[in-house]
Amino acid sequence: MTNLMFHTQPDDPHQLLTISRPRPIRLLSSGVQSDTITYGSAIVDGYFGDSDLPARFLPPVAPPMRAFGCLLLSSRCCVALALSLTMATAFAAEPSPEQVEFFEKQVRPVLVEHCLGCHGDKKQQGGLRLDSRELVLKGNETGPAIVPGNPRDSRLVQVLAYSADDTQMPPKGKLPDEQIAALTKWVEMGAPWPATTTTTAATGSTSGTHWSFQAITDPRIPEARNRKRVLGTIDEYVLVKLEEKNLSLSDPADRRTFIRRAALGLWGIPPTYDDVQSFIVDERPDAVPLLIERLLASPLYGERWARHWLDVARYADSKGYVFTEESRYPYAYTYRDYVIEAFNEDKPYDRFLIEQIAADQVDLGGDVKDLAALGFLTVGRRFLNKQEDIIDDRIDVVTRGMMGLTVGCARCHDHKYDPIPTADYYSLYGVFNSSQEPGDLPVIGESTQKVAFEKFEADLKQREQKVQEFQEKTRDKINAEARGKNAGYLAEVIKTGGRPASDRRRGPTVNGEPRPAIVRKWQEYLDKRPKDNDAIFGPWHTLVAIPAQQFAAAMTQWSEQASTENGPAVHPLVKQTLLEKRPQTPVELATVYGELLTGVETKWQEHRKANAEATALPDADAEALRQVLYAEGAPTNLTTEECRNAYQRDERDKDRNLKKEIESLKATSPGAPPRAMVMNDKPQPVEPRIFIRGNQGRQGDQVPRQFLQVLAGPERKPFNQGSGRLELAQSIASPNNPLTARVIVNRVWQHHFGYGLVRTPGDFGFRGETPTHPELLDHLATRFLNSGWSVKELHRWIMTSAAYGQASLDRPEARKVDPENRLYWAMPRQRLELEALRDSWLSVSGLLDEQIGGRPYDDITDPKGHRRTVYGMVNRNDLPGVFRVFDFADPDASAAQRPLTTVPQQALFAMNAPFVVEQSRVIAGRVKSQSEDNSERVIATYRQVLGRDPGSEEREQAVAFATRGPAEKDLGGWEQLAQVLLLTNEFAFVD
Repeated sequence: MTNLMFHTQPDDPHQLLTISRPRPIRLLSSGVQSDTITYGSAIVDGYFGDSDLPARFLPPVAPPMRAFGCLLLSSRCCVALALSLTMATAFAAEPSPEQVEFFEKQVRPVLVEHCLGCHGDKKQQGGLRLDSRELVLKGNETGPAIVPGNPRDSRLVQVLAYSADDTQMPPKGKLPDEQIAALTKWVEMGAPWPATTTTTAATGSTSGTHWSFQAITDPRIPEARNRKRVLGTIDEYVLVKLEEKNLSLSDPADRRTFIRRAALGLWGIPPTYDDVQSFIVDERPDAVPLLIERLLASPLYGERWARHWLDVARYADSKGYVFTEESRYPYAYTYRDYVIEAFNEDKPYDRFLIEQIAADQVDLGGDVKDLAALGFLTVGRRFLNKQEDIIDDRIDVVTRGMMGLTVGCARCHDHKYDPIPTADYYSLYGVFNSSQEPGDLPVIGESTQKVAFEKFEADLKQREQKVQEFQEKTRDKINAEARGKNAGYLAEVIKTGGRPASDRRRGPTVNGEPRPAIVRKWQEYLDKRPKDNDAIFGPWHTLVAIPAQQFAAAMTQWSEQASTENGPAVHPLVKQTLLEKRPQTPVELATVYGELLTGVETKWQEHRKANAEATALPDADAEALRQVLYAEGAPTNLTTEECRNAYQRDERDKDRNLKKEIESLKATSPGAPPRAMVMNDKPQPVEPRIFIRGNQGRQGDQVPRQFLQVLAGPERKPFNQGSGRLELAQSIASPNNPLTARVIVNRVWQHHFGYGLVRTPGDFGFRGETPTHPELLDHLATRFLNSGWSVKELHRWIMTSAAYGQASLDRPEARKVDPENRLYWAMPRQRLELEALRDSWLSVSGLLDEQIGGRPYDDITDPKGHRRTVYGMVNRNDLPGVFRVFDFADPDASAAQRPLTTVPQQALFAMNAPFVVEQSRVIAGRVKSQSEDNSERVIATYRQVLGRDPGSEEREQAVAFATRGPAEKDLGGWEQLAQVLLLTNEFAFVD
């Protein structure tokens, strides 16, 4: 029997509550077993601050208290200690697949392009080499180039900052902010640098030997010796592996443990006391399958398992850093709701995948709601709207998220480890570059709030009218301005060849300067004019083709020819002006043409003043020149859309701000009808080219849009249906694809057992681990395919197995043989992740709001918020600290597995957060209303929180604890008792 002791007064360490437990408790903050836990009420009541507690607050503790004792130090010390331990472990370990991918995609290309020319194997300026981790750590005579985990003291990061009083590197110009941020993050990560490998990427025969690229086969089912424990084929595979090591499965878990395990696994909330008791006394032989059926039939199942997929889909409700536009996605929630519904309906997994890549190209049977599936592609980061990075993100989420392949590593070079050449990366790049997001997203449902919808419609119309009025007014201004500056624009065409630098790169365009977009429009217009027999621009085409040094002589010759009766046919006003002005350089020629056209514009404006209904100048010759400025397609008669490309910065900002008001309304109005974040094919598919070293400005060979060769084989055919998204989706969701079924089977197993048969669920390539039970993996994949890709069927097979139903108690003799429990000799004990923990707190307090779907709510820590955590706002720009503390998946990238950390902040949140305190208050209130008897209250509290009855010793000590003295602050003893139980590992862990 183990005692759990709590201090009831911080200045009286001998006044304790001891709650007995049947076995050692693993601490919420550390996961370490301990026989004694000291719990100071000062911490619960919120006295725990950033300064060290006085010595009188430190109770006398025995050595087993070390793991928990750090909580009695200052929070600053705790964080520093936790970080230092974590970093030390991370720096010494082999880089994870995610770290390798980050290095290959965002660090190595920067080093190659900007650093290794001066600090590589051929040249070591300043005695510094940066082409290996060892050399970077060695540095030069001034010290190491980086300090892993500490960017502030890393010389490499310092010189990249371009401080005025320090060395500036690279000397040719400061790196873009995103590249500096990537290098800084790399140092923070501990500077992971993959070891060199002899594996050839795309051409070697290694692709034919790696297990994950082999066709799925259903191996012969083995026969275990211990037939009594076999409940299905899964157990045969598990038991045979165990018996090879002279091991066996653990005893079956008791009924209470099993129903709690199953409910938390499928629902993310614990069963009620009544549910537990009903299952315990259920003697039917099919009690377990019936329980699983009930759990799978509940809408709570979809909410639980959708969250697992949303990690893979890098789901968030905001765009990341975009600065000049609305940062929230108004309709990301429709994708989240689609995923929840898909899991609840048990949508075939192959169809589920196809819809997320190409829902716009398949028959949806009239149900437009499924268009929301395309959010899988569109809810990712916006990377300051850099299209090449957005496409790279989509390639990654599709290939790594669905097939466990790190194709994104081939963006700059052939994959260092897997058989994925750069050409294959850009084949997929072409697929997504041939797709686009429409400006007006399709409505996929009606607003459920009539009054709010009417207000939304009125506000939206008003804001859209403001945008339209601004754009039309600016269009008229830009065209009028351009017609008054024809000379300047034509001169700019001569100077730049019609290809001026973008005003975005030059900075703000000063009023009076030519707008680059209109310069380019003039060049396009002139290029379209006929080169021969053009009465207006014939002289232009003739003379600008002459070298500048020969222009004056050519002008003289042209003038002599034009003066004769047999001279070229030239517009009379053009001929007259050129003969009078006799320009001597190309720029002077442009000025002459420009002044002539501007003069015609002046005549037109004067004519309009006298005759407002006029549609043409009375002089036919002048009217012909006026058409150069006013005809459809004229360079000074731009459409509203064309003018947007010609905006100066202030105009562009005003346009964005007005549109941002529209997006903000869509994101916040409860009356906005749901829309799908779709993609459509471009009218003309893009034929992709390889970007050499990932540089868009250095384009190499053209490649077809097609699937990966390692999976499609040498006879693969290029995609020919539009962008190729549908063909790509069908290739991924094909039973002939050896990766897709294996990957999802492994992930479902992982969420039930804590880790997968393959422990690198996001990397099935050469860098990933091999499966512990390869035959079992293929057997499940085969059954999964034969079941019609049913995920619910997969749950049934796993959860009715003896392997899943065994107890989680430690067995020293088994741990000695298999210390990591890779053979599943016991059910791994798992800690609840953030969503399940918060939802469980709400569930046992009775406050859980079971409303399904809809817009996200803002703050999951708000005591007044009672909806499930899956509906909470995920803000990439400002991810709340509680998400990070409890190991929430990084929404910036596809995550097949969450990190698992143990830090003091987790326990501190549970002890101090008003949200948790509120649940404790509500539980105490419910218990109080049921009985005035203290012993019965304790029993009710245990049943409410832990779903069981307390032991006699637990009951006695809990009564003493809850009834001790007057209430402290606003927390009574009963509320503190409820909170104590909410903090236990019995509540926070799943056995």
